[in-house]
Amino acid sequence: MSSKSKSIGIIGAPFSKGQPRGGVEEGPTVLRKAGLLEKLKEQECDVKDYGDLPFADVPNDSPFQTVKNPRSVGKANEQLAGVVADVKKSGRTSLVLGGDHSYLLKTLGIKYFSMTEVDKLGIGKVMEETLSYLLGRKKRPIHLSFDVDGLDPFFTPATGTPVVGGLSYREGLYITEEIYKTGLLSGLDIMEVNPSLGKTPEEVTRTVNTAVAITLACFGVAREGNHKPIDYLNPPK
Repeated sequence: MSSKSKSIGIIGAPFSKGQPRGGVEEGPTVLRKAGLLEKLKEQECDVKDYGDLPFADVPNDSPFQTVKNPRSVGKANEQLAGVVADVKKSGRTSLVLGGDHSYLLKTLGIKYFSMTEVDKLGIGKVMEETLSYLLGRKKRPIHLSFDVDGLDPFFTPATGTPVVGGLSYREGLYITEEIYKTGLLSGLDIMEVNPSLGKTPEEVTRTVNTAVAITLACFGVAREGNHKPIDYLNPPK
């Protein structure tokens, strides 16, 4: 494990204009309220909080083809990129708390696995192939962008595009645990936590707790045997 992976710069990105559902800008606030920073410090992580970015309104921001608020999205990404660059220059792993994910990933030609392939191969084989693809010829920094709506909505109901049959809680943790083991995690985005879309407070809590657990696994918190689920929004006194 690289010591750098234990040195973290946290950036709040309360942005919601890349998609039609409001409320996702509250994601950084609820993740902080859940004690994420304190939990990371308990794991002996050196945590520096860069605060939440103030995203300015861009007037007359008409859609471009299928892109909503393209000028706002572009300006926000430019602003975020600048702060992430500052974090990286300091030698820290960047941790971005979203916020929506206003990136056109499909245009990047990335390798991906459908849920059918995950079911057929198993998450172990999927991660083996993924890491071989990324690191087989050359060790390189890994940037993990984790949208919580990729998990089954039983675990993350308070999110913008819940799809039944997504990744399980265990599969999500396995992905992050395997990336942590490489010692090459350079940046992490935890995106699409939307507390306004939880139908009940319990759904919001369940979503936030899952997002916190996924984040902690990226920085070395290992699963144990039988234990009670941890409610990070309402920890025991």
